[in-house]
Amino acid sequence: MTTLESRLRVEGIACRVEARDRLAILVPDAGQPVVLRGEIRQRVLAVAREEGFTHVTLDTRGGSAALPRD
Repeated sequence: MTTLESRLRVEGIACRVEARDRLAILVPDAGQPVVLRGEIRQRVLAVAREEGFTHVTLDTRGGSAALPRD
C-alpha cells in the first residue's frame, strides 16, 4: 500500500493507487464507488500533491490501469 493510498483511506476514499511517474491513478475497491466532487476532489488533489504527484485520474472501469506504450 502506498503512502497516498493510506492517506486517502484515512479520508474515507477506498481505492488502490497506481503510480505512473507523477500521475496517480485511483482504482476504487470492488463495490466501493468513488465520487470526487467539490471539497473531496480538492482534498484528494492536495494530498496527492503533498505526496509528489502532479495529476490524479480516476479509473471508472475498476480494472487495471494499464497505459499503452509506443
